[in-house]
Amino acid sequence: MQGNLSQISLNDILLLATGAKKSGVLKFARGKESVEVYFVDGSIVHATCPIGDGEKALVYPVTWGEGTFVLLPNGTAPTATIQKSTAEILDEVKAMSREWETILAVIPSGKTLFRIADLDEGHSEPITVPHVAWRVLSKLNGARTVQEVAELLRIPYAYAAKVFFNLYKSGLIDIIAPSSKPAGEPVPEALIRRLADILTEVMGPMAPVVLRDQIESLGESSHTIPDSKLDDLIAAVSREIADTHLRRRFVESASHEIANFKKF
Repeated sequence: MQGNLSQISLNDILLLATGAKKSGVLKFARGKESVEVYFVDGSIVHATCPIGDGEKALVYPVTWGEGTFVLLPNGTAPTATIQKSTAEILDEVKAMSREWETILAVIPSGKTLFRIADLDEGHSEPITVPHVAWRVLSKLNGARTVQEVAELLRIPYAYAAKVFFNLYKSGLIDIIAPSSKPAGEPVPEALIRRLADILTEVMGPMAPVVLRDQIESLGESSHTIPDSKLDDLIAAVSREIADTHLRRRFVESASHEIANFKKF
């Protein structure tokens, strides 16, 4: 079984694999991103994606409008990370796929920006939000996009977009027009050099070239890149690191370095 996600939905692919009691590994790919889903007699036992393993990996490709997939019969799961039943997973993927069109009306791309809304002075009722929504709000600074917040929290973009959508509908956050994103101050070259050192530790001698190329892809140079684009830069560079553990190590170290820089 193989094909393209532009011709068949993720939900239908999973239905075919589970309904036919397939065993093996179902591989999805889009550019440099890949997702692997392991089956045993039609039951989903393990899944992995760029942001981790388990059930979140099954939702990771929900937003893909294109990409390839192939089911290989000889794949054996290295471990079991799926706790939910296959029926529960299929229902979750189906529900997320149906909701996506509604979410797109508010969040047309991962570059959409939000800020915390100013509530009316007359609003005195207590506000309750889920734990994941608090995590999203904690990363909201008016400069990070929906995609960047998803990557920082290591949750699927579809999940993050749904949380943003619900917060927006609840009146807790507002959309920022792209033109109103602050340019920010130029990043000190000392920080750029430090990021290059961190990247070299995980990538080797090609790190400075990769860092330079990603800065240029943002329309900047190492002398002009503003601090408002640091999260964009880290996200772009991390996508160039194939190894999941090394990618996580780079993001954590770089984020720590940037956090220290922003204190001053």
